[in-house]
Amino acid sequence: MIFLQRIKRAFFPVLMLLWLFYLPLALVVYTPYSYWIYCHWNIRCTYLDAATLDKTPRELSAFFRHQRPSLNPPWSAKETQHMLEVRSMYDWALLAFGLISVIFALDLATSRRLRDYHVYAKFSLRWLLGLALLMILIVPVFGVFWMKVFHPLLFANDLWRTDQTDISWYLMPKHYFLSVIFVLFSLSLLFNALLLRLLRPKLGVKTPDTAPSCVNIPKD
Repeated sequence: MIFLQRIKRAFFPVLMLLWLFYLPLALVVYTPYSYWIYCHWNIRCTYLDAATLDKTPRELSAFFRHQRPSLNPPWSAKETQHMLEVRSMYDWALLAFGLISVIFALDLATSRRLRDYHVYAKFSLRWLLGLALLMILIVPVFGVFWMKVFHPLLFANDLWRTDQTDISWYLMPKHYFLSVIFVLFSLSLLFNALLLRLLRPKLGVKTPDTAPSCVNIPKD
């Protein structure tokens, strides 16, 4: 039992971090709003007509939700192939989220130690703050990191490279992703803080031995 508690204390904060991070990620991935909002600052959006700007984010979000089998023009064939790879990664992330949810549910059902999750949330908050700080340090060289490190690590091809023939070039310049990462960390920190608030240990009810003197407690 002690060994199991040590395993949980080591890994559950990381699992909670991943679980919390997925919530805003799903909001960004499975809805079109982030593209439309960023277009207020993205000058490339002005090159697209209103109908395309309204339609293409909806199509991409539906594609990620598996409500569309593929992306049709004006999406290019190269983009469709790349988005298939990206969708597969999001599918794995959803599976991981589901598994973590099951692990937490089973643990709570068997141990009934909700107070432990307050401790896990504290450590997950520290992890999030550390990763957010690391991301801030990367901001000055984000372009290099995004193009030379992140994508080559995740993809074994160059399908992610875009040009003016691709809708992605207009909707998702690299600073769009920087903004999304900022939003993901901000919302994850907010959710973590809310979770800490919800799981905060409540003050215990006073027992007869510690009750105020004004309370008349019958004695045997």
